[in-house]
Amino acid sequence: MDKQYALDKKVIKQLKLISTLQSRSQRTVHSLYAQAILEYSMYHYKKEQLEAAIDQSLAERDEDSFQRFSKEYKELLAAHVEGKTISEDGFQVYLPFEE
Repeated sequence: MDKQYALDKKVIKQLKLISTLQSRSQRTVHSLYAQAILEYSMYHYKKEQLEAAIDQSLAERDEDSFQRFSKEYKELLAAHVEGKTISEDGFQVYLPFEE
């Protein structure tokens, strides 16, 4: 897996803790892993798409596109600055989105 998309060490630690609890279920742990991978993948995909669009806007000297994509980019970062908590069957995992 590309290092950029690898799960954060804190997330892996949280998931391992959940998997050691007596009341855990394998389905719950798998679901949390899947949710974490999807969240990180969607975030990084959208971020890369916006960065490419911003670069293209700059290359084409298209100020309107640059402003629009820059605004979207800032909104994406702001929406993830405090991370996100995912939950399943009463278990919660905090996902940091730090650069």
